[in-house]
Amino acid sequence: MKNTILIIAITLISLTGYAQTNNPDKPAKITKYVTTFPNGEEAIIITENSQSNNLKLSSADNFYKYEILETATHEMVHNSDNRGKMCEIDKTKLEDGNYTLKVYTKDFVITSDITISNG
Repeated sequence: MKNTILIIAITLISLTGYAQTNNPDKPAKITKYVTTFPNGEEAIIITENSQSNNLKLSSADNFYKYEILETATHEMVHNSDNRGKMCEIDKTKLEDGNYTLKVYTKDFVITSDITISNG
């Protein structure tokens, strides 16, 4: 019985070690952008984790593409086709700074301002 409890305790301790962040000196910073419909329901959610190379984009409706534009010049810097309500965006393709994200659904275009930080 004591051996079983000891094995369970060691297993739990080793599993909690894997749950730590990649860089224990700098904890992960999570930034979430939420854009809502006029009725207050969430339209899109963009989640950025400082220790990840990807932004997570989710939409209330299926979207077929997104575009990322320079905020100042409105020039497109990145775009991609999509199927479904979710995707990941490789933020290493973007320089640090402010951008406008446009998400295209069958019925409308959802626009959100985002800030990219790769560091």
